[in-house]
Order: sequence, then C-alpha cells, then structure tokens
Amino acid sequence: MKGINFAIGMGIAILLPLLVLYGVNTFSPPPEWQNYHSTEHYEKPAAVTMTPEERKEIARQQQIASDSFASARQQHQLNLFLVALPTGLIAVIAGTFIRVPALGPGLVFGGVLTLVEGYLIYWQKLDDPIKFISLLVALIVLSVTAYKRFGDQKKEQSQDN
Repeated sequence: MKGINFAIGMGIAILLPLLVLYGVNTFSPPPEWQNYHSTEHYEKPAAVTMTPEERKEIARQQQIASDSFASARQQHQLNLFLVALPTGLIAVIAGTFIRVPALGPGLVFGGVLTLVEGYLIYWQKLDDPIKFISLLVALIVLSVTAYKRFGDQKKEQSQDN
C-alpha cells in the first residue's frame, strides 16, 4: 500500500508543474521566432549587389524583430512566473491540511516543484528585493507547513500513547 501511495504522490508532484506550464502555454502561448522575424533578412543576399545602406537597414530590421521577440518571450515568462508562484504556494498549503496519504505529500512536493519551475523561468529578470521577499514568503510557507504537518503528527503520537 505504501508503494502505491508513493507512486500517486510522485504522479501528483510531477503533473502539477506540467499542468501549470501547459495551462499558461494554452492561454498565453509562447512567442514563436518565425512570427517576429522574416527569413528574407537572414537569407544570404548577394553581398555584391547590396549597398551599405541596404545592409544597415536589414541589420536594423533584424534588431527590431529580435527586440520584439525578446519582449514577447519575457512577457510569457512573467506570465508563467505569476501563475507558478501562487499555484505552488496554494498546493503546499493545501497539502498540509489534506490527510489523505498520497494526496497531501503529493501536493506539497508538487507545489515545491511548481515554485522551482516559476523561479527557474524568470529568475534572471527578477530584481534582488523581489527575489528576497518572494523566497522569504516561500520559506515561511514551507516552514509553517512542516511545523503544522510534523507538529500535528507529534501531538497525535503522544495522544496515542
């Protein structure tokens, strides 16, 4: 029975971050390179026939397209971050109160993995104060979760004796 509980808990832990990722991708699709860039700017034009002004114009258009693509990608990453963090925290909190053997630990572990997913996607774009505050909140939630979970188990064990 413990093996099946472990398998179900691990399934929940793996599926939750995937659900967040594909949920965000469904409602806010990631940008695609070809939607921002024209292949004609990247094909090798005859260098002999191009003037320096034409080369500069193509380079300018490539830069504009690259900047637009980078901006759209950053917005998608922000969307994923903004969904993953609260979802992960809610899963951790919910898993603390659910006493079903596979479901509670699965939600806690899945919540932690979802938090990690959100941070990994957007970490480089976050300012240090935001990193600090959000990590502090996550650590507090995990600490309270551990205290609630193991403190209650200790109380139950002492009442059984």
